[in-house]
Amino acid sequence: MSNLFDYGDGDIEYKFQALIYPNTTLQSDFSKDSYYIIMSKILKELTKIRSDTFFTVLTPEKMPGFRYDNTEQIEYKQPSYPNKMRQDFQTEQLDKIVDYKRKDWDFVYCYLPEHAERLENYFNNLTNCRPVIFGYSAYIEIPATAKYEANLLYSHYAGLIKMNSCGVNSQAVKDTIMEHAPSCLPKDDVKKLESILQPLPRGWDNVEGERKKPQTDPKVIVWNHRPNTYKGYGWFLKQIDELWEQRKDFKVWVPLSNTVEREYIYNKKFDRQGYFTELSKCWVGVCGQSLHTGWANSASDGMAVGVPYIFYDADYYEQYAKDAGIYFKKDDEFMNEVNKILDDKTHRNEYSTKCKKLGKENTWKSVIPQYNEHFILAEKKLKMVKETTDGYKKILNYIHKKEQVTKEQLLDYLGWGRGIPFNIYRNRLREEPTIRLTRYGYEVR
Repeated sequence: MSNLFDYGDGDIEYKFQALIYPNTTLQSDFSKDSYYIIMSKILKELTKIRSDTFFTVLTPEKMPGFRYDNTEQIEYKQPSYPNKMRQDFQTEQLDKIVDYKRKDWDFVYCYLPEHAERLENYFNNLTNCRPVIFGYSAYIEIPATAKYEANLLYSHYAGLIKMNSCGVNSQAVKDTIMEHAPSCLPKDDVKKLESILQPLPRGWDNVEGERKKPQTDPKVIVWNHRPNTYKGYGWFLKQIDELWEQRKDFKVWVPLSNTVEREYIYNKKFDRQGYFTELSKCWVGVCGQSLHTGWANSASDGMAVGVPYIFYDADYYEQYAKDAGIYFKKDDEFMNEVNKILDDKTHRNEYSTKCKKLGKENTWKSVIPQYNEHFILAEKKLKMVKETTDGYKKILNYIHKKEQVTKEQLLDYLGWGRGIPFNIYRNRLREEPTIRLTRYGYEVR
């Protein structure tokens, strides 16, 4: 068979094409952006079990964590300030990336729910592709977490309702989203949203590198979360100020802070590997009450290298920390727990062992099948024409005659523009035993 394709790996069989749509908030050092950290881990494992899928990752810069055999990276510029980013939909950039005359799109994995409705509108009205949209909601602008003069809460809900499924940090986050849904959605959509949202745990990271023994002179308390009010940082400083008055035998590491607000604080920065090395030196970590009601992935970073954490007693922490966490409800209980763990090495080591064990049980490899379930759900939503449809028989006969055709060649032969959805024919071709789907076209097996 002659090779009519003149594009790299274009004749490799990929049954599905997925677009990964970003949510970037830290472009100054994208290696530390949560979208990059998490999506790179997802793709590392997902690309192995979904070798039948080609992933196109939109990213502000080319990154090593997005480099796999069945991925490509396309630079996509987004503002990084959250409010600006959530309302900035780049249609002209998408036109060049989507390139619907040459490319097919089966899935859009959207990490920015505010744009899901716009993505559906874009694909349905400006292309001949009808991908299934699903993804993840990492943050929601409820009044408790966003003190802005205005917000995009309605856009968030409008996007969620357009998704086939949407992962959230914990059951508590789902409950919080559902609690506020009636203020933004009609009753029928609220009911629909209940089935769309699915608690989806993230894997516990543990970047390879040097590990150090817990430092004892002085001992280090770590707050490796964002130093924001919705995370409880103000409460934390108040408690540690009081602790500092009692004893001055510790330091506090706040790696995400841009300022050093107290004499006991340091905010030394590291790359991802160095961050885990520094974490391994810490004696204990703290998680306060979260207005976002979500699990702290930063806590799983520390626990994975053996750092015990003292958590505010809430189900969104207990769901994942289980008996490896130390819990408090009142301020005096926190003081008791932090003093005890600073003074009692045996107590500290007992919880350190539990944390390491939990880290080994919750690797990305172990949780990624749950992410794949969302892709399987999306597969079931792909619509197709009947094999007896005249247009489909014309397409099938043409492919058999030519043996290999690009999508562009096929559309030119049919005389079809964007007004005729092509996805329903593509999805039927996927079921044909004699046809292989490739990145840019179709060929006979």
